[in-house]
Amino acid sequence: MTPALLLALTIVSAPPPAPPAAAPSFLRELSETRGYRAGSPSRATVVPGGSEVIFLRSGSRSGVLSLFATDVATGKTRELLTAEALLASEPEDLSDAEKARLERQRITARGITHYEMAQDGKTFLASLGGRLYAVDRITGEKRRMPTPQGALDPRLSPDGKQVAYVAGGELHVLDIATGKARALTTGATEWKTHGLAEFVAQEEMDRREGYWWSPDGRSLAFEEADDTEVEKLSIQDPARPERRAVQFAYPRAGRQNTKVRLGVVALEGGAPTWIDWDRERYPYLAQVRWQKGAPLLLVVQDRSQTEEAVLRADPGSGKTTVLLVEKDASWLNLNDAALRWMPDGSGFLWFTERGGGAELELRSPGGERLSGVVPLEYGYVGLAGVSDAGDVYFLGTRGDPTRERLFRVRPGAVPVEVVLPGEPPTGLWAKVADGGKVLVVSSSRPGEGSRLALVGPDGKERIQLPSVAVQPPFRARPEIRQVGKRGLWTSLVRPRDFQPGVKYPVIVQVYGGPIGLRALGLRSESPRAQWIADQGFLVVKVVNRGETARLGREFERAVKGDLAGPALEDQVEALAALAAVVPEIDLSRVGITGWSFGGYMAALAALRRPDVYRAAVAGAPVVDWRDYDTYYTERYLGLPAAAPEAYDRSSLTRLAGKGHAPLLLVHGTADDNVYLLHSIKLADALFRAGAPASFVPLANVTHLAADPDTAERLAEMEIRFFRENLGAPRP
Repeated sequence: MTPALLLALTIVSAPPPAPPAAAPSFLRELSETRGYRAGSPSRATVVPGGSEVIFLRSGSRSGVLSLFATDVATGKTRELLTAEALLASEPEDLSDAEKARLERQRITARGITHYEMAQDGKTFLASLGGRLYAVDRITGEKRRMPTPQGALDPRLSPDGKQVAYVAGGELHVLDIATGKARALTTGATEWKTHGLAEFVAQEEMDRREGYWWSPDGRSLAFEEADDTEVEKLSIQDPARPERRAVQFAYPRAGRQNTKVRLGVVALEGGAPTWIDWDRERYPYLAQVRWQKGAPLLLVVQDRSQTEEAVLRADPGSGKTTVLLVEKDASWLNLNDAALRWMPDGSGFLWFTERGGGAELELRSPGGERLSGVVPLEYGYVGLAGVSDAGDVYFLGTRGDPTRERLFRVRPGAVPVEVVLPGEPPTGLWAKVADGGKVLVVSSSRPGEGSRLALVGPDGKERIQLPSVAVQPPFRARPEIRQVGKRGLWTSLVRPRDFQPGVKYPVIVQVYGGPIGLRALGLRSESPRAQWIADQGFLVVKVVNRGETARLGREFERAVKGDLAGPALEDQVEALAALAAVVPEIDLSRVGITGWSFGGYMAALAALRRPDVYRAAVAGAPVVDWRDYDTYYTERYLGLPAAAPEAYDRSSLTRLAGKGHAPLLLVHGTADDNVYLLHSIKLADALFRAGAPASFVPLANVTHLAADPDTAERLAEMEIRFFRENLGAPRP
């Protein structure tokens, strides 16, 4: 070996210079810009006729959203309602219930988080800081509505003349012209509400609504959610013991669920008509649809979620008729496309996986199958909408589950791709607007970041909505591969100063839990992933069995009865297979990190496979699935009394005392999704086994650690932990 070569090896073997000046400023900017998303337009609505687009947007370093309008012809943008100006005179004061609703919707911004447009496009309803405003789109005139502070889920009637909302647990309506309000329901208590979705509906079913306007605006269907017998869990800020504890009704696996029923009440009030179905057999009210020209439909499920029924309800008598029943031996996934009526009334769309993967089909008004709409091979992942002409727009993967493509189809015909300009996007979302004359499309492409635009049915862009977002100083360039005998999908991000032949420690970023048909995130250009890699690591992601329905029913259902085994087995297998094609991966120095289910996976890896994973950071992990909610947990593991072995197999506390890799637990004390009790139980079990973990409680932080200071310190702490336990690149 020559001296020159020795010198070269000495140079590359030294720890890479951590960008000492850039790192802190980058992390601060990353946090303040909410991951460089602040300043990007969102929640776009097209005015009837297509003359303007209304949207929400914050400042480039602000978390406060305001309402804007862009003229499609001229491209000029104007402010309709500015949150900062209103909040200067009336500070934002959100109730515990409002904060909980935003948490369920994963909304970290504040200001105008929700708005709604009347069907004629003249009036908007905007919610800000617990107060409600009616806004004239043409004149910009705004009026504060005389609703109680903290009124929940305000929504306009179809004609835009009334607004419904929930206050004091009761459903109310307010006449916008006169300002007069009245309660439509009675009998609410501290633990019984009318018009609000229960916890598991919001958190697990993706159903935020608890009431629905009739198409003619003369009545409303509403949910009664009775939590009287549901176990109550308390959250108190341990850093401020003088503050009162906040209680939440939280149905842990195997325990009492919320009792739900559906009523219909006239706009004038009076006794409601209660919709009748077998609630013993089908206790879950999963979906409700009441569309123009169509009957009131609902999907109800049994507790095991292996059987569901579509019911047509008579709002006058309360009687129901079963239109169809769907079954699955493992579980049934809900999908927003279900029960969407065709504009000619010929039938409704139905989502099914009975053929082995996601499909859409057309059902007659009586429930009979008429035709296919989206065949299995198109890899359906989401509905963009149905045009007035009867065209169904949908997102599908069509052979590549790591990216989405936009298609148009008529029931029974062959789908046609709507080709968007430029190279294929790495991320895509779309919504039909103005009856199908245009589509609102959110897309991202390599090096561009996210953009929100209007496109025509032919895919041609009409206008891009203006963004004031800060552009990141760099972006990740993930390498996508299928590896191993199962062809598992992976991504790899290298440091920008990557040296071939040098052995790098690895950080595995993991989620691992079921995400349905949502995007895999493998093509994400997240600058945070690149920053982590630049600290001297290879950043890896693996899609394991159970994580997604995009790869077929069998792939997702492999975790039935065991949330731990198949998922961790795939993570280990894929990592070894990836190292076989990327020789710079140092399998002796692998760390793993994740949050929520990813926190569970990270802790599981440290406890069960310390021979593979030498360090783990577990954020807000589920530790014992008996302590997580009914709807999510029982779907995969069954009821604890009927399948105790499934819960034992999936528990982390049972692994205490068997040796584990260095483990850092992080958990928010105000988390009302995965309660702090989880990390406390694991920390206690490990301590009593003589092998304690490091534990960092985050004071008054919820399941979303969105505060910039908290996010910045977490990133610094995580990198420091992995550097201490995994070391630097080696020749």
